[in-house]
Amino acid sequence: MNTRSIRGRVFALVTALVCLSGAPAIAGEPVSTEKLTLRVGYPPVSPLWGFAVIHQEKLWKKYLPNVEVEVFASLTGMALVNNLIAGKTDIAYFADTPAIILASKADLMPTRLIAADVADHGGSAIVYVAKDSPIKSVRDLDGKRVSVPFGGYSHRFAEVLAAREGIEFKLVGQSPEVGLTNLRSGKVDAYIPWPPFGPLAVKNGFARELLDGTKYNFDVFRGVVVSQSFADKHPAVVIGWLRAQLDAQKIMRERPDYAAKLIHKEWESYGIPLDVIREGFAYEKFPEGITPEWRNVLIESAKFLKNHGFIKESVDVNRFIDDSYLEKAAAIPSQLDLPALSR
Repeated sequence: MNTRSIRGRVFALVTALVCLSGAPAIAGEPVSTEKLTLRVGYPPVSPLWGFAVIHQEKLWKKYLPNVEVEVFASLTGMALVNNLIAGKTDIAYFADTPAIILASKADLMPTRLIAADVADHGGSAIVYVAKDSPIKSVRDLDGKRVSVPFGGYSHRFAEVLAAREGIEFKLVGQSPEVGLTNLRSGKVDAYIPWPPFGPLAVKNGFARELLDGTKYNFDVFRGVVVSQSFADKHPAVVIGWLRAQLDAQKIMRERPDYAAKLIHKEWESYGIPLDVIREGFAYEKFPEGITPEWRNVLIESAKFLKNHGFIKESVDVNRFIDDSYLEKAAAIPSQLDLPALSR
């Protein structure tokens, strides 16, 4: 066999391996030139920020130039779950408990958790009371009415908090918006929502923060989930999107003021003040991987949901997580130019 023939076969093999890996052969090239519409679900007005940054900066376009994004925005995680199960969404952003609920429905729609978005060590698990409330400590809430969104991470936090302190709450299941209204009217004694609803209540002058979950090492995790069928058909698109996700996390980590402005713009129709969004950057983390500490959040959430009957069967969290796409995305050179960001 002559040298030219050998070189040709080697080139063909390398090209084939690159295509299978979903990674570009040369830095700066697109991850995929496939043309399609990617249907992305996310919950605005919640501490899931990666999509807002990606969408506002169109970060995916450097890696997936022929991909258009169709957005499905929902204030509730269950609507996102239902949309994925119905095959109407390809990729979605989830807090830990709706992600586990989705994982429990693998017989209807197999999905995988493929990346982290935003996480914290309890800074987003906050108990609020009315500004003029006589409540001075968490023990003063023993036997009191506490509003939580049932099945959410703040519901789980309420139970952890009560167990640690040896007290008992009268939990009232309410959405964050309803809980906020009821705290203001005195129908509940305390309120444990997800951000930014609590900080909004403080900013509007009728609530104050009593405590947060940092003292109790209450970790919270939020991530990115993909339909398994979509990932099987379009692995390079998934990898390209996750490269954009890593870029978004870098912006949030290194340019928080700029990132907050992007989120504020994405949420413009909801009227959330910029300073309220910016507050969250004091405690939120942007993990590049799904490390054991964050996996443990999902394990605890699965136990909580099973114990309360929100899911019927146990969920194998390690099987649900597939970070192979993220590993390939991380190996692709970033095309993000942080100094050029100027909004």
